Amino acid sequence: MDLTRTIEYEDGEMILLEGGETDRAVSVVLEGQVQVVKETERGRVTVAVLEEGDIFGEASFLAQKRGRRSASVLAKGKVKIGVLNHETLTAEYGRLSPTFQKMLRDLSDRFTKTTLQTAQLAAKHMKDPNLERRQSKRSSEILRLRLKVSYYPEPSAGPKGTGTIEPILGVLTDLAETGTGMGLITTSFSKSSHSLGARFIFQITFPGKPMMRVPGQIVWLREMGGQKARLGVKFTETNPYLQKVVKEFLQSLAAE
Repeated sequence: MDLTRTIEYEDGEMILLEGGETDRAVSVVLEGQVQVVKETERGRVTVAVLEEGDIFGEASFLAQKRGRRSASVLAKGKVKIGVLNHETLTAEYGRLSPTFQKMLRDLSDRFTKTTLQTAQLAAKHMKDPNLERRQSKRSSEILRLRLKVSYYPEPSAGPKGTGTIEPILGVLTDLAETGTGMGLITTSFSKSSHSLGARFIFQITFPGKPMMRVPGQIVWLREMGGQKARLGVKFTETNPYLQKVVKEFLQSLAAE
């Protein structure tokens, strides 16, 4: 198998993000498992679990055009991924007849639509919607503290210029125990700035700790009317100190 590189991921890490722009890369699971998931109004739905030897990302390649990813891919336990050589795939695709190429493009389009329909159907029969999208006991305790979160676009993602960027304000609602993400409510929601995959620098001060800055991106959102929305954020960088602070904070909540 002609690979350009291999990448290792830890459990729960995001490999591909739904709504993100495709790069037409095709990957194969070398070790472990990955979970293909889709966000719905009732929460996250698992579309498939892929194992060693299974391929993903092929839909965008077969479509032969850039677009938005139709689903996310997450590591399920430790996993090793290989990225197939794009030039080799393109050359092999080019040797197919125009008719067969069209058949593959049509098949890719139908597969994408079927994935959406499957996720919507599964969501209707969910007995217990994803806890990340509803109030859990822990998130209620966190929300009670009204910890403010301010955030602004990453310099590379924001508007060019030397002017000061006004921070967006929100309130913390949940934290990942691993210190890799959080939930928050914002009252300054706009579709133009809060799209899936949008990157920000988040600022938060935990009780008795100095203010911390951490980069992250929106991985799910739910509009609540007006400019209010709930956001799920995955930190794109983390460190042992942040993980320690989050762990201590959650332990203090559990002890109350």
